[in-house]
Amino acid sequence: MNETVITLFGSIDRYWYNKNYLKYFLDKAKGQPVRLKVSSPGGDVAEAVAMSSLMAEHGNVTVEFISFNASAATILAFGAKSIEMHEDGMWLAHKCSLGIDIWGNLNADQIEGAITELQNKKKSAEAIDLMIAQKYINRSGKTLKEIITLMEEERWMPATEAKEWGFIDKVIPGAHKKPQVTNEITDCFTALGLPLPVIASEEKPEPESGDKNLVFQIINGIKGVLSTGNKTDISNSNTVISMRKEFTFVNQILNCEGVEEKDGKIQLTVENLKAINDAIKAANDAKTKAEHDSETANTAKETAENSLAAVVNDLDSLSDSVKNAADNKAKVQVIRNIVGKIPGTGTDSHQEANEDNKFADIATDPINSFENE
Repeated sequence: MNETVITLFGSIDRYWYNKNYLKYFLDKAKGQPVRLKVSSPGGDVAEAVAMSSLMAEHGNVTVEFISFNASAATILAFGAKSIEMHEDGMWLAHKCSLGIDIWGNLNADQIEGAITELQNKKKSAEAIDLMIAQKYINRSGKTLKEIITLMEEERWMPATEAKEWGFIDKVIPGAHKKPQVTNEITDCFTALGLPLPVIASEEKPEPESGDKNLVFQIINGIKGVLSTGNKTDISNSNTVISMRKEFTFVNQILNCEGVEEKDGKIQLTVENLKAINDAIKAANDAKTKAEHDSETANTAKETAENSLAAVVNDLDSLSDSVKNAADNKAKVQVIRNIVGKIPGTGTDSHQEANEDNKFADIATDPINSFENE
């Protein structure tokens, strides 16, 4: 049985590509297989949800994504029986956005009213985001955290990654060419406030004209504006690279701002491993030296304490007055007092000139001081 082909090439809105447009053609193809070819930057979420329900009611619709598809365009596909995507296509999921129009000179009451209006808008946006996330969860089986994180990243993913996430069922092989960012795509995405897709390429493309050169300048400029701490590679490697700055000691060893994490793994070069190994060796050597120095200091202290104890024991053996002194300082003072009483010794109470020291014993002996008579 031949398929009825319906095309949806443009934005989804209430005036053209909407639920009424799709319902008209689905009713004509009632009981027949339908292929809906979609190439859309998204649009009205409410219309997309209704269109998804209409496809689910029909029961035999295949959505074929062509080129770049985003936002509401991805949501409408979840009502299809099967979702296919061309190999050179791109997919974008992101949080919803609501129109805000506040301008003018406002008094306090009007400002308060504007704040209330914005708070209500925020609650509405959060509710819509949860509804969208639930549709992605139902389709992919992923967790709410995974889906919300993906929507916050607001990045384009290639068809192969969209299939890995479970958003599509089949990748339609092509001529193995990179997706092309045309002037039409650039203007459309810019007007809708969507990020431009960044296409990885081994060779730097050569612009064919001044207009195309301008496109590449715009892409490079927006890439710089949109760059954050997390770097995203949307090539077929499907790898999300994050800069991990919390490993401060490792970063100091490697002399870098942070190490790169790819899919939960840290990749290190041989030079990185050598630097870490040298740092660990230096720390281990320092620890061994500190332990050796501590052991040497303890041995020296123990030797000194033993020597002091031996000296004190020898002093205590001189007399009971020394032994009974309160402490070592007192013992020294007792010994000084004893020495001071010995004739011929220089003490505070008996000082002689150096030249008279050898005669000091007779100088203090009145019996033998005959040479002075």
